[in-house]
This record gives sequence, C-alpha cells and structure tokens, in this order.
Amino acid sequence: MAELLQIFVRSPGGARFFTWEPPTNETPVAHLFESLRLEYPEAKHGPIDLVDESSGKMVSPTLPARAVDNRVLAVRTRYITDAVAQADALQKQEGSAFDYNHEPGASTIELVFRSPGLDRVDSLDGSGVVVKGHHRAMLILPGDFPAKPPHILWQSSVFHPNLSVDLAVWPPGYDWARTPSSLGLVGALMDTLSGANVRISGRFVFWRRREINRRAAGWYRTNRRGVAALAAWSRYAAEAPIAGYPLDSTEVDWELRGELSGTGSTVFLSRRAIAGMPEFGSRGAAWLIGQKSSRGQSDWLYVDRLAPGADQGSPAPASAVGVLLGPTGNGSVTEQYVSLPLRARVLDGNVVLRLNSGSDDLTGFMVEAEEFASDERVSSTTQSIGHPITIRGPSPQQSDGSGGADEPESEAEVAESVEPEVADRLFPRDLEAPVCMYCGIVCVRSEDWGACPDCGFVVHEECLHQLGGCPNTDCPRSVLKSQPVDES
Repeated sequence: MAELLQIFVRSPGGARFFTWEPPTNETPVAHLFESLRLEYPEAKHGPIDLVDESSGKMVSPTLPARAVDNRVLAVRTRYITDAVAQADALQKQEGSAFDYNHEPGASTIELVFRSPGLDRVDSLDGSGVVVKGHHRAMLILPGDFPAKPPHILWQSSVFHPNLSVDLAVWPPGYDWARTPSSLGLVGALMDTLSGANVRISGRFVFWRRREINRRAAGWYRTNRRGVAALAAWSRYAAEAPIAGYPLDSTEVDWELRGELSGTGSTVFLSRRAIAGMPEFGSRGAAWLIGQKSSRGQSDWLYVDRLAPGADQGSPAPASAVGVLLGPTGNGSVTEQYVSLPLRARVLDGNVVLRLNSGSDDLTGFMVEAEEFASDERVSSTTQSIGHPITIRGPSPQQSDGSGGADEPESEAEVAESVEPEVADRLFPRDLEAPVCMYCGIVCVRSEDWGACPDCGFVVHEECLHQLGGCPNTDCPRSVLKSQPVDES
C-alpha cells in the first residue's frame, strides 16, 4: 500500500497549522483550495492564494499533490488573486481605456493604458510634445502585500512631471494607508497619466522632493488649462451617455427594482455600474459617472460607470452625479460630495441609493436589462415580489413615426446595392508603412490613415475621430486647443 502524501498548510498570519492528506498522488491541489474556502469564506477573507514557503512561488490549483509533497504552503488572503480581481473590476468599468495581463503564479501585473497621455518626440519641431494613446506600467506585489504597497515601474515613454520610463513611480497624493487597494491605486495612476493629477512646485519654491521630470513640469505650467480640459474629457466622460429620456430609448431595456415613490429624481443604473458596486464599495469610495437631466417636471439621473478616487481628497469630476461610499461610510468624503445629488452604498450585498435631497433610501430605481426582450412592449401596473418589471422603449419604427415594417427588397435591388469586389485591386504603398502617432499601430491600409492638413501628422482616421483633434500639441488643430476650458 502506497504511503499517503502529507502537505503542511500554515494559516494566514501563522497562528494555526494544518495537514492535508490527499487520497491519491494525482489529486489536484484544487481540492485543498476547496477545503480552505470553507475555513476562510471569500465573502469575509477575499480570494485565497497558496505560497510555497520553500520557493516563495504561488501554487497552482492544477498541480498534482505529489508536486508539493512534504512542503509547507502558506495561505494568503487578499493577495495576488485578489489584486487581479480588482484589476478585472476596473477593466469592466473603464472599457477600452484600460487592460491588464497576468501570468498565473506571477507576482506582477502588467497594466495597459489606452487613454490620452503626453510624450515627447525629439525629432519633431517645436516642443515635440504629442498626445499618445498607448502606455504601459508594471505593478509589482511584495511578499507582504497588502500590508505594504506595491511597486509601480513605468515602462513606456511619457512626458510628465511625476512619471518617467524605467523608474519606480507613485501617483501624487495617493495615500495607501487610507485606501490599501490596487483598484484605487491604478485608478489614481490613470488620473496621473491623463494630467488630471499633477504635482509641480512653483518656479521659486524648493521642495525636498522635486519633480521627476523638470522639463515636463515647466511645459505643464504653461499648458495646464488645456491639459486639465483634455484630462476631464478623457477620464471622466460618460462612455455610453443616454440620448434623451432613458425610457424613450430604442436601444436599452430597463428593469424596475423595488417600487418608484413618484417623488424626487428617478435613478437609472447601467449594468456595469450596478455590477461593479459590490467590488468597488468594499475597497473605497468611488465616483458615480453619468448625467442628469429633466423631462417636464421630473428629474432623472443616469449612472454609466464607476471611477475610483472619491476618498483621496480630489474634487468631484464635472460628470459625477454621485458617490459610492466605501466600507467606512461617508467619513472624510462628505465635503466633496455634499453637492452631488446621489449617494450609494452596498449593504449586505445589496445596492442602496439615497438622494442628497432626501433623508430616506430610495424604494426603487431602474436598472439596464441584461438584453432586449421581444419586440412586444412589456409593462404592468402592479409588481410581483421577485419579478422585476421590464419597460421597453419605443421601437425604431415608432420613434421615427413610421408604422409597420417596410416591404422587403427584391433580389435585384439587393444585388444592385452590393459594391463590386475589390480583392483584386492594387494599391500604391510606401516601402515602410506609416505608424499612427496616437496609438502606435501601423496603418495597414491606405484608407485607414491620413495626414493632418496643418502639420502632416500621420494618424488613423478612427484615432483622429476618437481624439477629437491632432495629437501634435504645437498644431493649430491640437486636441489641447479643441477642448472646452472650464473657467471656474
């Protein structure tokens, strides 16, 4: 009879010691993870990691038990898996502006930013400062994370007073002791990259800690208003704004949660906003980014997404319609959000909303439905408990005033509308394909790119449209000059 394997397990903090005896040599370590989740529920302790104390490496759940025989495995909670989960939660809110890469077992997370940030190109005339939309950094988690903060190594060229390639950086003013969250930290790093968070000294003020890039500090002083306007637009604009009254939308279905009181503003939440509130709310306070308007005598609020940083002392963004309270309640953020109309918190896993104009929680609000229902408009005057009411907007035919469906086109008409194949056409090309100055990707097809008529910068047509101006900050069409400036 084969001798049973024995694996030693040290509890978080080392106060307790366990042994695990798998039934076979090939039993996956995932079985041990399952037992530990019963001992340390994720709702209370967060995701679990196992670290081999002899090597300091993460233990994969797919490993067979024989691979860790007679080893001491340390249980870690709120460690690497938790940090990756936070990066994933941020990615769901930021959409295409942020992504990350993590190799299983690694203690590093690659951060990919696809939002506007500044760089300097020495070969260009003038200041050489351009807006680029692709940047990278590395988040390095120490062995005693999250008791100790991670290290951030900036990896891409950047023109910023507080960032520099191949140097350890930190978002100015971010307090890890107040918000020990990689979600909040990466959000603050995005604010820094965009120019929403810049710390520079005055010309004749000498700090103990000077800016990393003194030349960038001087440029930012001169162009601070344009940079601030670009940052406000790129970081805090609602990615999917609602055109008109939400219930009139032909593209979104809404579900009623609870019962509407008929007084005060009606609140509408996007799917990603309400899905992200439990994760964000357990880490720290976050801004509710969206829009507010009215229809007749009725006011309404729409929350498109969440943005971290509401507990770091910065003023509320112009597009913020409220605040999601962190695990400590309102605390130090009261003065920041007192003028915002909406307050949210997570209580026992449920989202609770309150208007700042009232003293009671809302009895009901609207949530974006998972997907369109049938073409039939569904409504009801009464609500059954546990069965949300789905309210559909008018069909596209109803919204433009037309009646029934159009008659189908004949095969001949369809054939005439199809353009001839162009696969056999030849296109003139340069020996070297141009590279888009904004995103850094080669412009493969001639139709994809064009030069700025004023300065000749090569930019994808889509990037130029997305940015809303030329990436060259010295160009009359510069995106810095095209952004509206807040005079307040």
